[in-house]
Amino acid sequence: MILSYGTPGDIDAWMGLAADLRSNFPGLETETALEEYRDTVLRFMEKRQAIIVKEMKETAGIMLFSRGRNMICCLAVAPKYRRQGIASLMMEEALTQLDRTKEISVFTFRKEDEKGIAPRAFYEKFGFIADALTIEMNYPHQKYVLHPEGSERRERQRAINRMVDEIRCILSDAAPSVYLYGSSVLDDFRLGWSDIDILVLTEKEISEAQAKKLVSLRQSLMEIEPCNPYYRSFEGGMLSLAAFLSGQESRAVYWGTSGERIINRYSLDCFAMKQLQECGVLLYGKEIRSRLNCPPFDALYAGVKYHYETIRKYVQKTGRGIYSFGWMLDIARCIYTLRTGEIISKTKAGEWALENQLYPRPEALESALKVRKNPLQFRQDPDMGDKAEAMAEEIQRFADVLERELTENKGEMRI
Repeated sequence: MILSYGTPGDIDAWMGLAADLRSNFPGLETETALEEYRDTVLRFMEKRQAIIVKEMKETAGIMLFSRGRNMICCLAVAPKYRRQGIASLMMEEALTQLDRTKEISVFTFRKEDEKGIAPRAFYEKFGFIADALTIEMNYPHQKYVLHPEGSERRERQRAINRMVDEIRCILSDAAPSVYLYGSSVLDDFRLGWSDIDILVLTEKEISEAQAKKLVSLRQSLMEIEPCNPYYRSFEGGMLSLAAFLSGQESRAVYWGTSGERIINRYSLDCFAMKQLQECGVLLYGKEIRSRLNCPPFDALYAGVKYHYETIRKYVQKTGRGIYSFGWMLDIARCIYTLRTGEIISKTKAGEWALENQLYPRPEALESALKVRKNPLQFRQDPDMGDKAEAMAEEIQRFADVLERELTENKGEMRI
């Protein structure tokens, strides 16, 4: 077996194997698609991002990878040469060319697809972890990610996958769709501050027995893995899609900072709904977001106004906890939404507010950002505790800025 980087002289042999295996590669069904793929392979060859393995004059395996996107794009082994280590040989070479300090991704078949049995096991052998469900080439796929060594996100994703598997088993007869949204998908999760926000929508009402199992699921997993810091961070709701759409009473399960319980109704505020629609990721089940309504700008404006009124009413004093700094970032995000109609992470909102000099006392925002980026470091810091306790005045002054934005905006985006 000889591994080399493909050149244009290899293109006919490459395309011969690709054509033979086209049934395993969605998007290559037609001759036109094969010709487009041929052009793609030639471009990868020019960049030395195409690996080919030969046995004598026969093509045994092919792989495309992208340094720019830090991903594995295509991998195939001829049937007669499988189980001989060829895929591993190509993967090991590709990984020397990609940036191991960053996430490396690949898309493969979903768990329930029999085509996915071998490739999923192969990627997992190399340390890739299942991530979001996607549609690639009009075919259901799942993203897999190889995280850098010691990555916080790798351990978080393991916990997410374990949680999703448990929910799936409990709701096996209810056809759940499980979504992740919030800071985890906005690349702004901070252990010690952030939540892992999920929404589970089922095709039929959750039974009483299922609800009881779901209510205690966080605690059950914490007992099994007492050193895992993520299970306590899960928050969200689980209920039928029909009840979620109608707003009518139906059995639902709620997880939050105040605890967990079975409730009669669950909904998302306009900000969470917009996040879910625009950047949430499907972790299990059918994609059903086309049936949800994305909130219009006037709903976002009303949501910002309600948030502003909450600040005026309740944030007259602050405690020594790090969450006191969060109000500053919340206000920054509200202003960003008023000006753009979009939702942004708390960290990026604070940075944006600093860059645009929205608050005349930048030190308060700088402190909020410092704590947001390293919450565990500052949780017991006495100096930050002093600043947090004195933050109410800064929050109210920044609320003055938000008030002016609300007055000037009057329900219409500023362009």
